[in-house]
Amino acid sequence: MPIYWTSQELQPLRHTALAEKLVGKWEVLGCHVEAPTQVEEQYKTVVLPFMENHNGVGFPSDSRERYQLYLWATAIVCSYSFSLGEDSFQAMVPVWDMLNHVTGKCNVRLHHSAKRGTLQMIATKSIKLGQEIINNYGPLSDSELLRRFGFVESEPNPNNGCEIPYAMLVAKCQEHLQPVQPQQSNSGAAQAIVNANKDLMHRKTNFMQEHDLIPSDGWFKADILGQPQCEMIEVVRILLLLDSEFEAFKKQVDRWRCPLTRPLTQLASISHQVSHAIHQVASERLAGLSELSPVRDGAPHGFRQTAAQSVLKTERHALLGLLLWLDKHDSTSLINCSKKVWVHIR
Repeated sequence: MPIYWTSQELQPLRHTALAEKLVGKWEVLGCHVEAPTQVEEQYKTVVLPFMENHNGVGFPSDSRERYQLYLWATAIVCSYSFSLGEDSFQAMVPVWDMLNHVTGKCNVRLHHSAKRGTLQMIATKSIKLGQEIINNYGPLSDSELLRRFGFVESEPNPNNGCEIPYAMLVAKCQEHLQPVQPQQSNSGAAQAIVNANKDLMHRKTNFMQEHDLIPSDGWFKADILGQPQCEMIEVVRILLLLDSEFEAFKKQVDRWRCPLTRPLTQLASISHQVSHAIHQVASERLAGLSELSPVRDGAPHGFRQTAAQSVLKTERHALLGLLLWLDKHDSTSLINCSKKVWVHIR
């Protein structure tokens, strides 16, 4: 798993979603990135103090051995535990945790009955004698499979793409809403504006989390061809609303009892801003990845190097696809995307 990799081995992944999730970058209050994340921070603030306060347990006295023990435990829990059905706690179950994942090849499903105290792996198709039993870890990209389980698919993964952090979109939309001039940056008035914008973004975030517009981990996805989640389009539109516009929009949402039609036509007037903000974020992420050096032809390829380059190449390709998607789609397409987000309101 990448938590064991050296800084040199991690270098090709710098600025990727995988690397940024490992260190806990772009965190959003109320969102939860699946472990491992904030690896160093968790060790310093939680694990190390616990070890120091429980010396009698038998933890290693050597600091390096302590850290290695922490990495081992993190890797074991992350790669072998799983949720029991829809329960909110993780479990480690011997035998079942041996099952591998291959996208599209799953032939069993997990069934947990807390009432009966049973845990079953039920075949979903005929399994021949000697055939591998394959589990499903979820619709995960190679980037997530590598970060959380330490492997990538051997065949093309249909879940591959790129990820855009919500917090990065917030920062970019703040720039669009209120660019502070250099000569005003230290004035009290400018600081008041900055504080007001932070409060506005906080209220918008609460509103969008209430309506499930922000992914649970705080990262939006675009597929390998660059097709973004419709929620990202609508979220950026809301982030770009002025305070009065946002408050009026909230009242409209409370009154809506059918799929949206008229209220969202206002997107046409700011569709360029929406597209431009996402375009800027995607361009910045692509530029960060483009700074990295590719593996030289003929150089020896170990698993870690090959996996890192695969993840990097995929993320670059999807970000390019996202930029092309934004260039090709007009305001009507963006409006249609935003409408899809609200069809659940009746």
